[in-house]
Amino acid sequence: MDLDLTYDEAASHVERVIAKGKFAKADVFIANLSGRRFLVKDFSRKGFWERTLIGRVFIGRELRAYAALAGIDGLPSWFKRLNPFALAVEYLAGRDLGGINQGEIGNEVMLQFQRIVDAVHSRGWIHGDLQRRSNVLLVGRKVFVVDLASAFHPRGVPVIGWFLHRFFGFFDRLSFIKLKKIYLPDQLTAGERRLLSLRNFFMSAKW
Repeated sequence: MDLDLTYDEAASHVERVIAKGKFAKADVFIANLSGRRFLVKDFSRKGFWERTLIGRVFIGRELRAYAALAGIDGLPSWFKRLNPFALAVEYLAGRDLGGINQGEIGNEVMLQFQRIVDAVHSRGWIHGDLQRRSNVLLVGRKVFVVDLASAFHPRGVPVIGWFLHRFFGFFDRLSFIKLKKIYLPDQLTAGERRLLSLRNFFMSAKW
């Protein structure tokens, strides 16, 4: 998407406010410029210390994740830091899995989701928040994973990076298996059922 969006343009073309962030949380809104829509996370209007010590860091971290994972099919393809405290990302109009019932999606959707997770992991990154079904969108018949605010790169840690990547990647994969249980329970493999049993033994059922 070739567009030189500015913060002032985004802030003056608000279509809808999604969230007024509480402490340490960004304001989130949709901006609409001539039919092009963008999701904006914005700490710019927070107090000085919250904006500077929290907002700048959080926005910078998420931007690095989008930059490192650019080109992966199934992630938003356009993103831009509008100022030190605000980030705009391509808005994807679809249905998140939190609003899709069992029986509405088939195996191809889960395979697409799995390919996205595998691609993210292949670059040494972890999404970190895939248990939240609102972070998985279905746009037509295509799957997108959104919101990289929790994404991190454990492979960059000296000496133990490989172990950390495998450890935290396990939780991304558990999230995939949990969704598969919801939508395609009859297609769970024996290994996936064992992992779910292990998760249920050690973790809250609400996870």
